[in-house]
Amino acid sequence: MSDPNPIIPAELTEEHQHPVRERNDAALLSVRGLTVRFPTDDGLVNAVENMSFDLHADETLGIVGESGSGKSVTSMAILGLLPKYAQITGSIRFRGEELVGQPERVMQKVRGAKIAMIFQDALAALNPVFKVGDQISEAIATHKDMSRKQLRERAVELLELVGIPNPAARVDQYPHEFSGGMRQRAMIAMSIANEPDVLIADEPTTALDVTIQAQVLEVLERIRERTSSSIMLITHDLGVVAGVAERVMVMYAGRQVEMGDIETIFYRSNHPYTMGLLSSLPRLDRRAGNERLHRIKGQPPSLIFLPPGCAFNPRCPYAKHNVCDTVVPDLRELGFDHRTACIRAEEIEAAKETAG
Repeated sequence: MSDPNPIIPAELTEEHQHPVRERNDAALLSVRGLTVRFPTDDGLVNAVENMSFDLHADETLGIVGESGSGKSVTSMAILGLLPKYAQITGSIRFRGEELVGQPERVMQKVRGAKIAMIFQDALAALNPVFKVGDQISEAIATHKDMSRKQLRERAVELLELVGIPNPAARVDQYPHEFSGGMRQRAMIAMSIANEPDVLIADEPTTALDVTIQAQVLEVLERIRERTSSSIMLITHDLGVVAGVAERVMVMYAGRQVEMGDIETIFYRSNHPYTMGLLSSLPRLDRRAGNERLHRIKGQPPSLIFLPPGCAFNPRCPYAKHNVCDTVVPDLRELGFDHRTACIRAEEIEAAKETAG
C-alpha cells in the first residue's frame, strides 16, 4: 500500500515522535486579536493581523513560517520591544495581566524575569568588550540582589547547565573566544538566568551546522525539563520543531494559516502552505538520483500590498478562481486542537483520503 501522506518527513516516524505531555489548561500567555502595523511612506505594513493563541505551562509551541511572515514581530510585541511608531491593537495577557500599553518601567520587570528571549544572532546580542560571565551576572543583578561571588557562582552554574565545558574558566572569557555553538549556549544561559516562565527562542539554530543545531535544541529541551519554562520556538524550518514542540502554529503574510498538535500538522495538515513546507523537507527515504526537493512557487506577497482574498492564493496549487481570490479565510476549527485558514480544507482532506 502506498504512503497515505507522501509529504510526511522521515524524521517523524512513529519511533521518533516527540512524547506529548499532559498540558495545564491554564494559559500562561494568552494572545487575542493581536494586530501590528508599521506606517511607512509607501503605506501601512500589515506585519501581524488578528493573531490569537495560548501558550500553556510546560509546553513548547513552534511558530513556523517564511521570512516576513510576522513571527519575530509577534515575539517583539509580547516583550514590548517594538518601536513607538508601531500601531498595536489586541490583547497580550501574561498570567492574566495585560501587557499591551504598559509603560516601559513595568515591561522592564517582565523582560528577563518572567518572559525572556534568545535572539538568533548571539554574536550581535553579546557585547564583545565584556566577559561572558559578567554579561550573565548583569542579567541576574537587574532583577535580584546578590553579591559578586554569588553572581559569579550562578553564572558558572548556568554555563554548566547549558553544556559549556570547563565553565569555571569559560566564565572569564570574551564572546570572540567562544565558538558559534557556544555563544548560542551562552545566550541561552543568559536568558534563563532568572528562571523565566516563558522563554522565546527566535531562530536559535540559524547559521549553525546541523550537528550544533541538534545540540542547541537538546539544550532547550533540557532547560525546559529543569526549569519548567514554557517555550515559544520561532523558526522557518518545520523540521526543527519535529522533535521538540507539542503544538505548531504556521504563519503566512502576517496571519495564522494552520495550528494544531505536532502529529496533526505533520500527518494531517490540510492547508496548502503547510503542505508545501512539509514537502520541501529533505527525506531520508527518498531515492538517490536527480529528484529535486519540492519548492513553493512564487514569492511571499508585499505586506503593504496584499493580494485580494487569501494571501497565499497566487502561489496555491489548490486555488479556486472567484473564491480564493475574493474571500479572506478565517482560522476555523476542523477537529480537536486543529484550526485551518483555508476554505477548501475539507476538499483537500477528502482528496488526500481518496488518493491514500
